[in-house]
Amino acid sequence: MQNPNVLLTILSSMAQKPEVKFDKLFQKLYNKELWIMAYENIAANSGNMTEGSNGKTIDGMSLELIDKMIEDLKASLYKPHPMRRTYRDKADGSKRPIGIPSPEDKLLQTVVRFMLEAIYEPTFSDASHGFRPERSCHTALEQVKKLISVRWWVEGDIKGFFDNVDHAKLLEIMGKRITDKRFLHLIKQFLEAGYIENWQFHKTYTGTPQGSNLSPLLSNIYLNELDQKMKEKITEFNKGKARKKRAEYARLRTRKQGVKKLARETGDWTEYKAVQKQQLDMPATDAQDPNFRRMYYIRYADDFLIGISGSKNDAQEMKSLLTEFLQDELHLELSQKKTLITNAKKRVRFLGYDIKRWSNNRILRFRTRYGVVTKRTTAYKLTLLMPKDKVHEFACTYGNPIGWEGTHRTRLLHLSELEIMLTYNAEIRGFLNFYTLADNMTSVASSLLWLTTTSFLKTLAAKRQSSMKKVIRSLKQGQSRYVISLTKKNGETKDYTLISSTKYINRKTITYGAVDYVPYTWKFRSHSELGLRLMAQECEWCGTKESPIEVHHVRKLKDLEGKKIWEKLMISRQRKTMVLCRTCHRKLHAGTLTEKNKS
Repeated sequence: MQNPNVLLTILSSMAQKPEVKFDKLFQKLYNKELWIMAYENIAANSGNMTEGSNGKTIDGMSLELIDKMIEDLKASLYKPHPMRRTYRDKADGSKRPIGIPSPEDKLLQTVVRFMLEAIYEPTFSDASHGFRPERSCHTALEQVKKLISVRWWVEGDIKGFFDNVDHAKLLEIMGKRITDKRFLHLIKQFLEAGYIENWQFHKTYTGTPQGSNLSPLLSNIYLNELDQKMKEKITEFNKGKARKKRAEYARLRTRKQGVKKLARETGDWTEYKAVQKQQLDMPATDAQDPNFRRMYYIRYADDFLIGISGSKNDAQEMKSLLTEFLQDELHLELSQKKTLITNAKKRVRFLGYDIKRWSNNRILRFRTRYGVVTKRTTAYKLTLLMPKDKVHEFACTYGNPIGWEGTHRTRLLHLSELEIMLTYNAEIRGFLNFYTLADNMTSVASSLLWLTTTSFLKTLAAKRQSSMKKVIRSLKQGQSRYVISLTKKNGETKDYTLISSTKYINRKTITYGAVDYVPYTWKFRSHSELGLRLMAQECEWCGTKESPIEVHHVRKLKDLEGKKIWEKLMISRQRKTMVLCRTCHRKLHAGTLTEKNKS
């Protein structure tokens, strides 16, 4: 059996050659080690304990099940189960449909995803950031921040993208690289598996099933056509190496050199300073140079942003081209109302941030071996800002954002004091870490942290039925540092500190290199502890190796009460899984697993 690391690396290397077509992929699905790697990849996700349409969860996973699925694939007997549909709340108050696949389908989808990532990841555009290894919305925003001289934005919005992906078109796109008809038929089966809602089966004629392991990758394969089209358009659109220098600026620079020479002789620097100020206030290049144009494109999933250093007509032409390309080539509709053309002077929303052009100049003076040099920063620099509405919404949870007065939170009073602090820390850390790239984060965070800190102190005061001053006196250990100490059984003390100051926020620089040509899912990977325990085929309770072996899963360790022997064992080992023989696994679920059976 071929090592899965070797298999996927070979696929990745072959994918870098555009002329290579991939045949005989389906038989790669018979690799048992690849299935074990897929199981290790999904096992820790607590969502796997949610039942699919067949009523099963990942609990009870076994090598026997993997063998059966491989045999079904060989005999062309495998058929995906329809997904169980549920809904999640969206920020705008609407509901997002989510499909929950069966554990068997999720496992096979992960195996297929590994193979498709190996094939397609090396070919994806650097402008694509969604659902990709080593990329995120932060890498997309960091790329936005580096754009120069953007004058117009085109905000891309595709109507109901995930629900309207054309299955035939997707398979046609994949058929350009993959010629294995059985493999493509399997993808088609996943797309057309349908879903069950209120005990009724519904067919799926379009779209990629949200909730599926394959959906994000398939959407990237589909929209990679748009990425490549934009790459061609950008090459065609861009013109000139640099903007034309203004004649007035060139003359002023020449005059400055003469004035500086005279000032050194006379010691009078008045005229030189006046000329220098005039130079710093004057644009060096012609902003309306018709021989210089630039276009930029950045995409995260189905959200994309196009920056244009050119005229408004250029932006309007770009919107028309997008409308035509999406409709004719990808059978998608560009929302004309939501796809806006915005001047860079105004704020534009992208991935939860506001983007605005900062047109002022910053004058910098620094010493060199030739003396003090005065320069200005690049004009029309882009700034990322925390949106006012998002800040206001977050602040309302903790009090009045107008007067910045915190209030106590009644719904947290049933928790312990430490749990209350950890709740505040998790909420604050999540919000501020998301906006770590914002240029105004520090100033806004200072106000927010004042609000959250006073809210926390008032909540503890309400719980203790005491005053806020007494709570501060009991927790404060230094400036803006509030600590709850917990003494362990061994006598050690651990301190938990409230996030109450920006100094506790770690603002790291977002960096990433070129696309990882060896896909991350197996890079430097060997089997994890869980995979080795499963392959050992030994019951961790009674020690038998004769009975079929299954893996018992729990959603979260904190759900275990610790009253039963097996619960205490899982808690002590800090594991959400236990490898058991079928007999012990059934006894566990029946509540009859006792220490008598333990080896």
